Amino acid sequence: MTASGASAACKGHILVVDDDPGLCSAIEEILSTNGANVRTAYSLAEARGILAKRVPDLVLLDLTLPDGSGFELLDEIRAIDEIISVIVMTGLSDVETVVESMRRGADNFVPKPVEPALFVKIVARGLQEHRNRQHVETYRDIIATRRASAPDGMPRIIGSSRAIAQVREQAVRVAPTDASVLLRGESGTGKGMLAREIHRLSKRAAGPFVDVNCASIQPQLAESEIFGHERGAFTGAHARKPGLLEVANGGTLFLDEVADLDLQAQAKVLKALEDRTFRRVGGVRQLPVDVRIIAATHRNLEEMIDEGTFRRDLFYRLNVFPILIPPLRERLEDLDDFTGYFIATLNPLTGSSVTGVSAQARDLLLRYSWPGNVRELRNVLERAIILAGRGQITARHLPRNLADGRDAVLRPLADIEREHIVNVLRSTGGNIKRAASILGISRSTLYEKLKRYNIPAARSGSA
Repeated sequence: MTASGASAACKGHILVVDDDPGLCSAIEEILSTNGANVRTAYSLAEARGILAKRVPDLVLLDLTLPDGSGFELLDEIRAIDEIISVIVMTGLSDVETVVESMRRGADNFVPKPVEPALFVKIVARGLQEHRNRQHVETYRDIIATRRASAPDGMPRIIGSSRAIAQVREQAVRVAPTDASVLLRGESGTGKGMLAREIHRLSKRAAGPFVDVNCASIQPQLAESEIFGHERGAFTGAHARKPGLLEVANGGTLFLDEVADLDLQAQAKVLKALEDRTFRRVGGVRQLPVDVRIIAATHRNLEEMIDEGTFRRDLFYRLNVFPILIPPLRERLEDLDDFTGYFIATLNPLTGSSVTGVSAQARDLLLRYSWPGNVRELRNVLERAIILAGRGQITARHLPRNLADGRDAVLRPLADIEREHIVNVLRSTGGNIKRAASILGISRSTLYEKLKRYNIPAARSGSA
């Protein structure tokens, strides 16, 4: 580890508990030089006093202390907070001591005398483990309470990078208005999640949020799906059917992949937005509608306008407040947040008890360019969680292209989606209803994808 790398990795609050002043001084100098904030205790009593005032990120603990055994303090630390990393330091090298330390909850073991370079690496790994646990606990609380991650109404947009902070600020500003929002960004960046958060923070939050995946609607059925139809409007229209625009009345209509609408449907959407009225297919009466429109696309609408495949006037109507979500490769500082969130989310869904990601696996995740963005990261982590089952995700649980350090930027997104669907079906035992719920799509859409990707519906009867 380079000096700069160690300095960044060792930032955190560390408590050293050892009765050797010379060793404590040496450790403090090593860790302080590498960015740590170090406190020292020479006895159990002194350590307890420090812990009562502030809970550290990591404890370096000697097992032999003047007023008792370090095992006592280890038990107390685990009772205080399970996410604190504990590294046991002792001159005792017998296997029984190591085993007992780990049984009581120690994360690692370092022998005395301390070798500085190895010591810094072990401490850096312990601090990273603490951060991983912290992320898991944070997002487990979010899921359990179904509340925002902050009490001031900030949206549940995962990440702490400057780029995502700007997205969060834009979402907060536009949400209370009724302005149309156009979400732009590559596939898998989280446009659907952001659309839901804007709705949740809007004055329409009590109303419906209707998600229309324009890419999944057959062109000849687009108008019927969005605007509904009257009985007898076409062959097979045996009864009146309200459209999704009508269902969204009083709430938000999310037009996902809006670029996939054909020109005729685009014209009708534009008229409905401008007039705030619409007609069902085969109908003669104009029906009033009150909806807020959020649209999303990963395609270049300006190029489509020049090619004549997207209406310029509709673009202007949708593009009142554009928000660009940057790809994951441009905000890798958010990767730890997403990792913690997905571990907390997927553990109960897969019956796993994964606690975090090893330092080596994390390095591999950070070196990858993530062409499938957050969706691909979730897919990779779900597979890793299933393979690991418990403990940490290691390099051997990651796909070969990550473990080999190869960038899969040319991998088709369809392959990523197929693999993700297969993994979800496996985790649900082939239950179509549960799988569709986890994927966030309807059962009919899931069946279409199963057919498209030639995936056998193992338990379609469970739907």
